[in-house]
Amino acid sequence: MIQENEIPKYLKQKESNISKSNRKSKHKHHYEECLIQYRSTFIGKTHLNTGLYTYCTICGKINEQFKENKSIVKDYIREVNSPIGKCYSHIPDEELYEKYHNKLPVFFVEDIFKEGYVDLEQNNN
Repeated sequence: MIQENEIPKYLKQKESNISKSNRKSKHKHHYEECLIQYRSTFIGKTHLNTGLYTYCTICGKINEQFKENKSIVKDYIREVNSPIGKCYSHIPDEELYEKYHNKLPVFFVEDIFKEGYVDLEQNNN
């Protein structure tokens, strides 16, 4: 018997109030490459960024880019010789968009870090 001022040794775990069926996808994701554009603000200036990602063609879930051997974008990462040795950099956002916007679907999301899905209706390819 536990008295009111006594602290129990453990708390019973409660079931999550989020349905488990809502957390799992009801399909196998089928990812394809795309360009995702999003705005970012740095030192008071807003920039339009373009990144190489993959998305599920069924539900729109955003995922990381394909490995280089599976990607159609072969020049995404470049090797640059510098005074400290070899470095790697991504191609500029503008160049990425110019070269590949006719070859890949392009989506816009408000916040790439918060939104996990693209709107499949906005594909302007």
